[in-house]
Amino acid sequence: MIYFKTAQFIPGKGDAWTYYECDENQTIIRQLTHIPETGDIDRIPDPIVKKLYRPDRLLAAEEQEFLKLWGDN
Repeated sequence: MIYFKTAQFIPGKGDAWTYYECDENQTIIRQLTHIPETGDIDRIPDPIVKKLYRPDRLLAAEEQEFLKLWGDN
């Protein structure tokens, strides 16, 4: 699997980090959004959108980082 992340500022909450778990073709398998300042986590096990939008603007993420937030650890 390949992992990506991106951040977007949410007024009143801070940065919302969206993580993507993708296969080797960059098809999204699972997705989650985490807001560290509030502790909110929104897990999407089967996202409707399967294609990464602007993958060139995403940051690389570590598998363990994603799995820890998802709850697989």
